[in-house]
Amino acid sequence: MNKQKLSLLVGAIFMSTGGAVQALDLTAYTFPDSRYDEAFLEGQFSANDGNQDQTSYDMILDLNFDSVLSTLPRTYDIGLSGHTDLSRGKNDGDRTQDNTFLDISGKVDTYFNQGQNQEKRFWFGSGDIRYSDKFDDLFAKAGIGLGYGRIINATPLAKAIRAIEELREHGVILGDVSDQIHIDLARIIDREREFRSKFGGEEYKSKWYSELEAALKKSGSLKNDALGASGTLHMDRVLGDVDRLGEAISVRKHGWVVRGGVGVVLQDFNGNSGDPSLDLEWEYANPIGLQSQFTNTLKYSTILADDTGSLLSNNMSYTYELSDRIDWENTWLASLDIRDDRANDLLTNSLASSFLYYLTNRLNARFTVAATSVEDDIVNDNDDLALSAFGSLRYRLK
Repeated sequence: MNKQKLSLLVGAIFMSTGGAVQALDLTAYTFPDSRYDEAFLEGQFSANDGNQDQTSYDMILDLNFDSVLSTLPRTYDIGLSGHTDLSRGKNDGDRTQDNTFLDISGKVDTYFNQGQNQEKRFWFGSGDIRYSDKFDDLFAKAGIGLGYGRIINATPLAKAIRAIEELREHGVILGDVSDQIHIDLARIIDREREFRSKFGGEEYKSKWYSELEAALKKSGSLKNDALGASGTLHMDRVLGDVDRLGEAISVRKHGWVVRGGVGVVLQDFNGNSGDPSLDLEWEYANPIGLQSQFTNTLKYSTILADDTGSLLSNNMSYTYELSDRIDWENTWLASLDIRDDRANDLLTNSLASSFLYYLTNRLNARFTVAATSVEDDIVNDNDDLALSAFGSLRYRLK
């Protein structure tokens, strides 16, 4: 491929992934007070019969939950992930095999100068509990350490931009809206829980939308200087409850955080306890344009005891919003498990690319192609690159 063709290809990819210059960037939203919750249940199922001894099947269920509460003095992050895989082979005597795993983790970052918006120094505490049906005991670990940085939830600004686009599309807004008005709207959108708590689930929207309307009036762009019934309805299409009207806008965030600390394994899967650990983490997030989100999390952990080894992992993801109904998700998970002298090191790379089509605001169909490579210096059945393609359904719990 000559240089001219290569430059044209790179330019096309850049433009298709939101490379065009935007008037307002999501990184302009710098307010630390925010909260978001995400919970998804995803399932796959396949079955085969005929020309085999018995019906074979494979069912996979994945549960993911993330709740982040960010304030000026501290940030709370609670995550839960679960996986269940049930399968049975085609031969007589093949029994159902099951594999279940559950991980619950949490951390609290407490900033030293709690009254300063730009303060980035903090200390943190963390905890992790894991269950696997392959072991009799739970795994439990606790840690403490120091960190630097902040990650800002910019989803309210993404919603404000989308709401103004909706109002302009239907003639409710006729003129330009300044960046500051966008940010003012985002601050009010971010306070939805406050309005709900103060006025109740049935009445809060009238108060919330009245304050949004007052902010829009400052722009001087509202037709007839009022949001009106039509404007309220169109705004509710973006900001309303996800299960009823609102669009399922995925989380947008920006910033970076680095953490370093020590921990203790309260109990491992074999029932042993008391081993100390060294843990390092770097998290980076950047919304590229208005439709894309890039995140990367690099972690290193080692048990500070003899012959235990360490784990280095990197989780990278890129999501692009092709339309209000279609998202394109890409992930790359790489991990290096450095074992002790009794076992070989394990290097795993998993790449996946998915298209998500929202059947409803809560239910989407996912079509995925994936490639997995495992290197363990052992002659077995996992030496070749594993390719797969599958469909699944994902339900947004909240």
